[in-house]
Amino acid sequence: MFQWGADMQLDPIITGVTAIVILLATFIHGVAGFGAAQVAMGLLPLFRSPDSSSIIFTYVAIVLNLRVLWSVRQEFSWKDWLIPIGGLVIGMPLGIFVFQGLDEIALRIAIGFTLAVGVALIIIMRMTDLGKRWMERRSDSLDKKYGVVAGLLAGILGGSVAIPGPPMILYGTYLLNSEEWTGNQTKAVFTAFFGTLMSYRLVALALIGQITLPLSLEALLVMPALAIGSGLGILVYSRIDEAKFRWLVVVGLAINAALLIFSSIPGL
Repeated sequence: MFQWGADMQLDPIITGVTAIVILLATFIHGVAGFGAAQVAMGLLPLFRSPDSSSIIFTYVAIVLNLRVLWSVRQEFSWKDWLIPIGGLVIGMPLGIFVFQGLDEIALRIAIGFTLAVGVALIIIMRMTDLGKRWMERRSDSLDKKYGVVAGLLAGILGGSVAIPGPPMILYGTYLLNSEEWTGNQTKAVFTAFFGTLMSYRLVALALIGQITLPLSLEALLVMPALAIGSGLGILVYSRIDEAKFRWLVVVGLAINAALLIFSSIPGL
């Protein structure tokens, strides 16, 4: 299941820079409540292969989501969790299939475009009134099939580029704006879902021989950066202007997405 891989020796410099990126990503997540996947997967492929970046982040995301879930565990609902999981079961294998079929350049471009879509959805659905006004015009309750579709699409994106957030942003924002769920209920169900998604991804990649021992060791070595970044984010959360910080984050992510896309297109 695990392979050592002669071409996968640890590079202390790459591992150190990876740890810095993970620290930054988890710090931003601790302050803004989003951005771990976007920041990590936006920056890591700039200096290491996108497939190894996604594997390192898969380990990190499992631990990060479990940590957040533990803080809101009493709000967790198995019934609500199973709705998107129904789509994830099918979506993840499709995403892994896409992951295997993309070369390094195509994977970087796919990550860039997914990042750009995620940034647009964050702005529309979470940082402006555009999404809220649109959702307020829809008085009907959200059908369970939309949760299944969101889980399916998140599985495809999570399996292929390790950024599963965009479909769940739509699904979660609707549930919050329609007052079907509370904030803590959404956090509990979604972190459980993302933790499950990344665990599913890790097992699937291990079964097809994509997980190497050096990458697993490297993931273990950067875990302290996760703890430090999350802790610092929580510490400064109440001491900074959250709205301005979020806009700073999304502008940075938009620039990062453009950089990933245009630096990967041959001839540009």
